[in-house]
Amino acid sequence: MPRLALVLCTLAACADHIDHPAEPPDAGSSPTGKVATSRGSDGTYTTTLDATSMTDWTYLDFETGMEADPATAWDLRVQRFHISTNGGVTGDGGVKVAPVETTFAAMTAAPSDGWISDAADANGDGIPDYAFDQGDGWYAYDEATHLLAPRSIVYAIQTDGGSSLKLAIDSYYDTAGTGGHFSFHWAPL
Repeated sequence: MPRLALVLCTLAACADHIDHPAEPPDAGSSPTGKVATSRGSDGTYTTTLDATSMTDWTYLDFETGMEADPATAWDLRVQRFHISTNGGVTGDGGVKVAPVETTFAAMTAAPSDGWISDAADANGDGIPDYAFDQGDGWYAYDEATHLLAPRSIVYAIQTDGGSSLKLAIDSYYDTAGTGGHFSFHWAPL
């Protein structure tokens, strides 16, 4: 493809993101990087994310549905079983979440209260109190199998770009059973 055509296609794709916040392109799953987002026929999105590193974070931007550079706009970062927001003590993006015990389909608007962001370490373990770990946390731990299972919580999220969306954590394991392979189901509110 000639360089000018590539630039024009890129600019057209960027314009689509500006007109439709929190709605990544309909191009299907992106096979490169640690984040892939696809749009379902019902208008919802599925994002798979590789957070298997014990030391590196994987950054996600919902406006693009892609892996983000930590120096630019991002909404969530994930490392193994930790999910952190770009808000509170871990970022200046103003990202906040509201955990709601409801079904994905039942959440049609963002709640008026219950919003939290990552907070300072309260228990002295040296790790911030990530919003997704506050309360009972996003997962249940099975002591017999040592497996994590996502709780039946739907999260309202206010993104770095000011959009609101709902998110459910579908899984933490890939098909081979390897941890750190998240699958998020989400949709704009």
